[in-house]
Amino acid sequence: MNRCQILVALLALSVAVSVGDAVADGPGTDHADVKVGRVGFIDRALNLVQLEDGTELHTPDARLLQNVTEGEWVKVDLIYDGDKNMLNSIEPAGPDEPLGAIPDAVDSSLTSH
Repeated sequence: MNRCQILVALLALSVAVSVGDAVADGPGTDHADVKVGRVGFIDRALNLVQLEDGTELHTPDARLLQNVTEGEWVKVDLIYDGDKNMLNSIEPAGPDEPLGAIPDAVDSSLTSH
């Protein structure tokens, strides 16, 4: 084999190995989300808050739950770490609270109710 063929073979092998390692892990289990919901239950001893839709949110910092009360509408920022939902932030919200920026509609007759 000449040097060019060896170089091409090594290059192809290195790409295949790096892609194989990335695919072997599969898609990541971590993902973030923002939700608006009503607090259904709080367990301050476990640093746990549960929304009325059943979403359980854990926090390592009990101070995040200091001013939160059951029945209150909240906007939560969370991350799922593959095992449970971890609370990043929680703030008061209304049931109509938007989750983020709403893009302008192209057709002015469109409304978001």
